[in-house]
Amino acid sequence: MILAVAWRNVWRNKLRSFIVLAAVAIGLFAGVFATGFYKGMADTRLKTGIKTEVSHIQIHMPGYLKDKEIRRYIGKSDHIIDELIQRGEMEGAGRRLIAECFFKTAHGTRGLRIIGIEPEREKNVTDIFSRISEGNYLEGNSKIPGILVGNKLKDKLKLRLNSKVPVDIVDANGNFSSRLYKVCGFYTSNNTGYDEMTAFVKYEELRSQLGFSENPAHEIAIYLKPDVDVGEMKQKLADEFPVLEVKSWREINKDLAYLVESMDQYMFIFVWIILLALCFGIINTMLMVVLERTKELGMLMAVGMSRFRVFVMIILESVFLSLTGGLIGIAIGYWVIKVFETRPIILEIFKGFEQYGYSSEVYTNLPFQSALKIAGLVVMLGVVSAIYPAIKAIRLHPVEAIRTE
Repeated sequence: MILAVAWRNVWRNKLRSFIVLAAVAIGLFAGVFATGFYKGMADTRLKTGIKTEVSHIQIHMPGYLKDKEIRRYIGKSDHIIDELIQRGEMEGAGRRLIAECFFKTAHGTRGLRIIGIEPEREKNVTDIFSRISEGNYLEGNSKIPGILVGNKLKDKLKLRLNSKVPVDIVDANGNFSSRLYKVCGFYTSNNTGYDEMTAFVKYEELRSQLGFSENPAHEIAIYLKPDVDVGEMKQKLADEFPVLEVKSWREINKDLAYLVESMDQYMFIFVWIILLALCFGIINTMLMVVLERTKELGMLMAVGMSRFRVFVMIILESVFLSLTGGLIGIAIGYWVIKVFETRPIILEIFKGFEQYGYSSEVYTNLPFQSALKIAGLVVMLGVVSAIYPAIKAIRLHPVEAIRTE
């Protein structure tokens, strides 16, 4: 009975109700879409960070990540790699040699990180091979070894395919070593900072230049299958290789870990701000409703309607207003997010963020559970917004209210 009365009361002033519904719907649409948009940006950054830059798990000698000393290498790394790639939980594992070097060209000298990889194994660990924009992925053999550089570095130093560049390194014995490489290809990731500071050569070429005679590795990178828990696998490997340092991507790239942990909190804070703004609008509307119906509410209480039922009726009217508009806004927002899950939003303005790893192509994403949580917040909004107007209503004195003109 009281539900039907509250619903009819919502539509007594259709224009006012439509304005409130439109405000709530537009506000919730903006909140839901913004949440899905920024969640999509964060997911793209996370995917790029793991698949292109760090992989799921890395193994090093203790202390290597702190000082990057080239003498801190894993010996007999070929045996470890052979053992790892036989595991069913892993998509792939690859060993790397890493050194800081000077890259000298006619257009300038730049310090960067050079990584020696085994191209075929690296394909199962990172996706650099699929990001070649020009040239090839360290393919073929020639007298001058090939080097793969990022397009950002190409633009900075005006490089071209087959450009010959000397690379200067301090080798494992502390001696100066210079070697000529030929640019065999260019790659482009979503992180221009990474592209500008990272170049790739074949593992054997860098091993030779660094003066290693065995099969060392500064880093062993592991990419896991989708259903494998990173934390559990990290602990299992740490137990199997107690003399080595095993770290997950969360420990290696703290920025990525912070992004994942904080994104949901930021998005719900954003939604709360929108709901807070809508709350004042609904409070104002419900206060107007109470003031316009002072005489009517006084008569209802005079003929026997309890103050509690009056209180509940006002609360329900507010909930109906906010929930109807909120569900419309959430439904439209969720539908738009689903559309752009497969069709990227291309924003030129975000190209400046590529230096931090964010792509200018954004695929929206919002789990259905998050949409349900937002709907729950809308119900809470309706209840909270109606409390003060409802209290004003039940404080009316029936006799005085009836006399109101």
